[in-house]
Amino acid sequence: MNIKLLKFIVIFMGILIIFGILVLGISIYIKFKNLPSVNNKKSFIINMPNNMNFLDHDIFEDKIYISYKSSKKILIKIYSLKTGKAIKEIEILK
Repeated sequence: MNIKLLKFIVIFMGILIIFGILVLGISIYIKFKNLPSVNNKKSFIINMPNNMNFLDHDIFEDKIYISYKSSKKILIKIYSLKTGKAIKEIEILK
């Protein structure tokens, strides 16, 4: 086999290896960059509405449902456990 051809094949394979490592590194960087940031809050404060009594709570998936009761209505508040922010508020009139 010709030495020049063998040198060309070795150099070409080396370039392919370096290109493959670069593509792999860039793709891993992009995957980690697009991961959602995790909020490591251990607790958050929920204020109770005025003139209402706590009725019940329930945790389902990543949400907490808290219900309050007054003489005129029942209020259900839904919070995200990941962010601690209110997602929705439901009023049920009596």
